[in-house]
Amino acid sequence: MPIKCRPKSVKTEAQMSQAVACDLGKYAAREVRVGDCIFDVVAYNKTEKLFRLVECKKSSKASKIGHAFGQVAAYHATIATLGDQFLDAYSKKIPSPMRLRRWMEATDNYRRLRIAFYVALTEKACKRVDLLRSMKKLLPDVGIIRVKPDGCCRHYLPIGKDKDDKLTKPRPVVIEILRPAE
Repeated sequence: MPIKCRPKSVKTEAQMSQAVACDLGKYAAREVRVGDCIFDVVAYNKTEKLFRLVECKKSSKASKIGHAFGQVAAYHATIATLGDQFLDAYSKKIPSPMRLRRWMEATDNYRRLRIAFYVALTEKACKRVDLLRSMKKLLPDVGIIRVKPDGCCRHYLPIGKDKDDKLTKPRPVVIEILRPAE
């Protein structure tokens, strides 16, 4: 099912994930279930051969922001152990199916995935710059997407008069798809 245009205002995590999916483009899917995890948004960029996986959190409380970063760490392990299920679940959710050749390119012949992990946070949560810096020291690979109240997504944080995109950039990781023991 195609992702509808971003909402006019973001009041719930569902609206937040809709805004993020819209921002990430044509190959974005919401609520991709793998094992006991539900990934809020998964997108694929053909040019970069990169999956983007986003955990959305509406709260600006430190414990909830920390929880979002922690969930991303668990998602990394889930994809490593259930990579084939991840690809199946994602492919069922995207609006336009990808051809076999594209999947082979995306997964290096079903051996590994390049993934950029993100947390999507509200404008209010993104004002907690010191907390976000601390989180990034613990999990430096995780990027941040700032979701404004009107649903616009930004890939930088406003710090004074500057736009800090270093803090928000993810470092894509390569996850080997583990084969089940026979």
